[in-house]
Amino acid sequence: MFVSFMRRYQIMILGGIFFFYLGCLFTLSFLRLECADALAAKELSDAQSSLNRIEYAVLILSGPDNEVKRDAIRATWMKLATNIFIENGEKLYKWSHTWTEQNVMPEFIKFYFVIGTRGLSETKLMRLDMENKRSNDLLLLDGFEDSYINLATKMLHSLKWLSSYLKNLKYLIKCDDDSFVRVDLIIKDLEAFAPEMNAHELNKYVTYKKDLPSYKGLYWGYFNGRAHVFLNGKWQEKSWFLCDKYLPYAMGGGYVISRSIVDFIARNADLLGHYKAEDVSMGVWTASLDGINRVHDVRFDTEWKSRGCATNMLVRHKQAPRDMFQLYKTLVHTHGNKLCETEISLMKAYFYKWDVSPSMCCNLDIDNNKLV
Repeated sequence: MFVSFMRRYQIMILGGIFFFYLGCLFTLSFLRLECADALAAKELSDAQSSLNRIEYAVLILSGPDNEVKRDAIRATWMKLATNIFIENGEKLYKWSHTWTEQNVMPEFIKFYFVIGTRGLSETKLMRLDMENKRSNDLLLLDGFEDSYINLATKMLHSLKWLSSYLKNLKYLIKCDDDSFVRVDLIIKDLEAFAPEMNAHELNKYVTYKKDLPSYKGLYWGYFNGRAHVFLNGKWQEKSWFLCDKYLPYAMGGGYVISRSIVDFIARNADLLGHYKAEDVSMGVWTASLDGINRVHDVRFDTEWKSRGCATNMLVRHKQAPRDMFQLYKTLVHTHGNKLCETEISLMKAYFYKWDVSPSMCCNLDIDNNKLV
C-alpha cells in the first residue's frame, strides 16, 4: 500500500521537496544579501569614522610614474609623523624614532599622494591600484589628466575632495614628491602657535603681514612677491592679466593652509581662474581674503632650487630619493638633532617685507646657517 501511495502522489511529493529546497535557497540568498549589506554598511561607517579623525592632511602632488619617489617618502620622512603623540588630550612632540622600532601612525595625520587618472592605460591603472592596496595613501582622481599644465586643476580637485570628506580637518600641508618635509615639527608648531605664529621662538624665522585680534585662517610658507610672469616656455601664462608680476604667493615646494582656506577654494572652485603653476594660483585664490595670517618663514626651502641645507629647515625642495634617505639617516643617527650631515648655504634667504610694495619685498640678506 505504501508503494502504491508513493506512486500515486510521486509528483506532489517531488514537487514539495523541490519547492522546500528552493525556499531554503532563497532564504539563504536573502540572508547572504542582508549580511553583505550589513558588512558594506559597517565598512562604510568605519571608513567615514577614520576620515573624521583626520585633523592634519599632507597632500603630496605626485605623478602616475613616480612610484620610486613615493616609496622613498614612505620609507623616510612620512615616518616622522610618529613623533607626534597625544597625552592628556594634547598633541605633543617627542623624538621617538629608531631604525628598528615600528611606531603606529597617529590617526589624526593622513598622507595623500594625489594623482590624476584620466587617460591612463589599463596597465598603469592596475599598477596604481596594486600600489594603493599595499600603501592605502593614494588619492586617485579621475576628473583630469595628470600633467604639469594641469597642476592648478589638480589642486582644485584635491581641495574639493578634502573639504567634502575630511570633516574635522584643521590644516593642510601641501608639498611635492621631491620635497623632504619635517612633518613632525610643522605639526608641533601648528599645535603650539597657529594661527598667530607670533611666539618669541619664531621671531628669528618669520615675518607676517599684520597683527589682528584674531585670525580666520593661516597661509604659511616661503613667499615671493616679485616673480616675473612667464611669457614663454614650459610655464608660459597666456591668460595672465592681473599685474606685470605674479601676486604674492608661497612657493609650491611646501606650504600650509588652514581649513578655512581649503573650504573657501572648494566652495568657489567653479568660479576661480587658475594658471599653470599651482602655487601662483593659490596666491591668486587667496589674494582677496581678509583676516587670514600670511606668514613668511625662512625655514621653508621651497624655491626652484635648494638654498642648501640647515638643521632648522622644515621643508627641503628638489630632493632626489637618495637625498631623502641621507637626510633621514642623519636625523635617525642624531636622534632628530641634525638634518644635514654637513650644513651648507648655496643661496641666501630673505625676510619678506610686508610693509612695502611686492616688487620690493624680497632682498636677499640672510645666511640660512646663521639662523640655527
